[in-house]
Amino acid sequence: MLLNWQTMITELTGLAISNASLLDEATSAAEAMAMSFATHNQKRKMFYVSESIFPQIIDVIHTRASMSDINLVIGKIEDFPWSKADEFCGLICQTPDNIGNVHDHTDFFSRLKEH
Repeated sequence: MLLNWQTMITELTGLAISNASLLDEATSAAEAMAMSFATHNQKRKMFYVSESIFPQIIDVIHTRASMSDINLVIGKIEDFPWSKADEFCGLICQTPDNIGNVHDHTDFFSRLKEH
């Protein structure tokens, strides 16, 4: 797909070469998880994943987590385990979600910042 993109751009612009990023949405999410894990000196080994993000993103995050010894907890944002908040290195959610619902997570993230 990236080759098709690069070919189209070179044809449209008349340039000899073109570039395309290899960092897609799912890879970016997995990289964000890895950075969050590293930021906490690899001591917080849990990462919360909203079940309403795109399934392909969950799959890539799962693959990356399994290579980094990160334990994924997948569930609803409203079911986040506040009693164990200090064991999580991060959390990922998406709005609009995988079926198009738009969420206001302002209160949730305010509370999360306290932890």
